[in-house]
Amino acid sequence: MEHLIIIGAGGYAKSVLDSIDYYNYRVDGFLDEFSNSKDHLGYEIKWKSLNEIECPQKYFYFIAIGNNQRRKLWYDKLKSKNLRLINVVDRSAIISPEAKIGNGCFFGKMSVVNSKAVIGDNCIVNTKSLVEHGCKVSDHANISTNAVINGDVIIGEGTFVGTSSTTIGQKKIGSWSTIGAGAVVIKDVNDGVTVAGVPAKVIKEGAMLG
Repeated sequence: MEHLIIIGAGGYAKSVLDSIDYYNYRVDGFLDEFSNSKDHLGYEIKWKSLNEIECPQKYFYFIAIGNNQRRKLWYDKLKSKNLRLINVVDRSAIISPEAKIGNGCFFGKMSVVNSKAVIGDNCIVNTKSLVEHGCKVSDHANISTNAVINGDVIIGEGTFVGTSSTTIGQKKIGSWSTIGAGAVVIKDVNDGVTVAGVPAKVIKEGAMLG
């Protein structure tokens, strides 16, 4: 059984813990740079930085941080030290054998990734979300609960796709953008903007890019 450290002791970690493959991984504790608690969800918060971990190479890691920019920062730290990340795939998730998934990703309960879809590194595909055939979800993106991404959509790096939103097929969503909850995206979305509504319209520009 492999030893696992979870980075981030917040709400997202609840879903992660519920979906981990406990036959193959044992959670040794949390690393959280901000928490003042001693434990989280029954597991000890042991570390505040990677430098505090003795023999860090012996562990596997998962980044349970919902914020895309902070999750990217941690991903880059781990990769720079050649530390190993795992994917957490809930038992009820459905991932096509013809799909390609990256490293350090989360696939929540009843999420679906269909044929020829590509999921980049360090992504979240959350509860009941659907990524249809031929889609490309770039690194560090977050597909929220019950979101629907129809066929052949491109989701840019670091983009946040809000809960219960729908993106129609063959659209391109730029990098580090935000799709509001419940939005219906019927045309391309530029980098670094926030869209909301039905149909989705730009409500904010100039978001900080990753």
